[in-house]
Amino acid sequence: MNLINNIKSRNLIKLSIIFSIIIFFSINVITNNILSSSRVDFTENKLYSLSDGTNSLLKNLEEPIHIRLFVSSNLVKDVPQLSTYANRVETILKTYSNLSNGKITLEIIDPKPFSDAEDRAVGMGINSFNATEMSDSLYFGLAATNSTTGQKNIPIFSPERETFLEYDLTSLISDLSQIKKPVISILDNLGLSADSRIGKPEQQILKQMKEMFQVEKVDENNNELNKNTKVLMIIHPKFLSDETLYMIDQWVLNGGATLIFLDPYAETEISRQPGMPPMNPRSNLKKLLDTWGIKFDNKKAVLDSEFGFRISRNINGRDIQVTNYPWLNIRGQGLNKNESSLSNLSTIVMTTAGSFELANDDSVLEPIIISSQKSGLGDAQKAGDPKGDPRDLLPNIKSDNKNLTVAGWVKSNLGTSFSDKTNKDDNQLSKSSKKSNILLVADADMLMDRNWLTQRGAFANNGDFVLNVLEKMVGGNALSDLRGKSTSWRPFEKIIALEKIAEEKFLIEEQMLAKKLKGMEDQIRNLTQNNDEDSDVLSPETIKAIDGFKTEMMSTRSQLRSVKFDLRRDVEMLKKWVISVNVAILPIVFAGLALIISLRRKRKNTY
Repeated sequence: MNLINNIKSRNLIKLSIIFSIIIFFSINVITNNILSSSRVDFTENKLYSLSDGTNSLLKNLEEPIHIRLFVSSNLVKDVPQLSTYANRVETILKTYSNLSNGKITLEIIDPKPFSDAEDRAVGMGINSFNATEMSDSLYFGLAATNSTTGQKNIPIFSPERETFLEYDLTSLISDLSQIKKPVISILDNLGLSADSRIGKPEQQILKQMKEMFQVEKVDENNNELNKNTKVLMIIHPKFLSDETLYMIDQWVLNGGATLIFLDPYAETEISRQPGMPPMNPRSNLKKLLDTWGIKFDNKKAVLDSEFGFRISRNINGRDIQVTNYPWLNIRGQGLNKNESSLSNLSTIVMTTAGSFELANDDSVLEPIIISSQKSGLGDAQKAGDPKGDPRDLLPNIKSDNKNLTVAGWVKSNLGTSFSDKTNKDDNQLSKSSKKSNILLVADADMLMDRNWLTQRGAFANNGDFVLNVLEKMVGGNALSDLRGKSTSWRPFEKIIALEKIAEEKFLIEEQMLAKKLKGMEDQIRNLTQNNDEDSDVLSPETIKAIDGFKTEMMSTRSQLRSVKFDLRRDVEMLKKWVISVNVAILPIVFAGLALIISLRRKRKNTY
């Protein structure tokens, strides 16, 4: 009887293992083929989950979009650290396609060397790269087109940009889905437009904006925005009428994207009339800012001993090098790299900038550009004096080791600044239905060419920053709340160790080869010099040396290939082992459960 029970138990265990394996692979087939658009994301930081904004954009697309993903089949073999990223890109693009109700079609293309597919990749602006000097060209990029002539590219998926993968893809889709240029309405009191009276050209930022958007100037006397406005851009507001302020108030409460440049001392205005400072070079939007819960002291400028520019200034008849504390060269920790509009930028330059802070706990201010901790506030007019000695400002830098916010998002549920009109205007909004979408920047002069551009090119990323912000705002809810995610690349310690050892070995081999080559070159040179000067025929010794050189070179190259092959073999074996272990986990769990059940039954039958 016990023998029969033991046989039954062993058979049950075998069947359980087989059944577990079948279930495991069945689940994978169903997940990949049937439930591809309904994945459960267990990854850290939800790498494969899309934001609500992206989901909404995809489900409401009207314009058909065709995406071509160019990814080389040798990518996994030649650049294994990119393989996980490539899988993530492909998976997310399939999700985009599934959610678009047929509006997005995806084509995955392997541009093999010297093929028509490679010609298509190059023709569509996809950049190639090489794993090694001797390897074939590899491709990992994307080209997308709409039904007209619109085309957007990601020439290469850079690992440094992986944290913003969803943002880049959604932004690309958003741009292609809009056949007409988005409308940007500008209320400008600084002067980005050309002015022939004083010989001032149109500023480069405005030129670039006109290439990407339909730019409309706001008529203050009319106080109406273009009905197709996507973003309201306000530059250096002063002396705005209540009617204009009310228009801004209602636009914001209706969820309108708003980009505002304020300035405690607009140096641009001083340059318009040299020697005659304007009566009031300060921006003023206090009525609205008070309601939004934001403090902006338009008489104070940021003084920063770390981000301050080193300049040459004539003081008391001598040219000396000094730190100009109000001229900010903001870089590094001063730029929030989790902000998509700043992620790939290195420097923002501001002159006599102000700062923002919260006035109450009900408002939300998300800083994206900040001063260093070696900063404080000083008198804006003294800070902007072009003839003053910046060293005189040093005593005013009273830092509390805190960063000052010079640019930040206002993400709050706001109320109106015009409650007195509630009973007079039936269409008035008294409060916002959703969080505001406002970006405040405490310097307007940063928009002018002289503060970021020379004839040789840009020395700061001011223009890129403005265009990035506008693109983000034009994308609406799909882009406004997107933040960077972590990367998919999780290197294994053993793999890294193997690669490091191989790299060191390669380096040694290369150094040996270089020494051999140098020795052979010296030998050939000496033999050539000793050869009969009247004869063009190489001596037997020289020929022998050259032959020896060729033989040793081929031998060394063979050794290098062998090292590379061994490295690739070891890495691939380790990866296969890791994958096998991970794949086997679920069947092992099922088998373990089956074994436990079997043992319990056996024990029960024994009793």
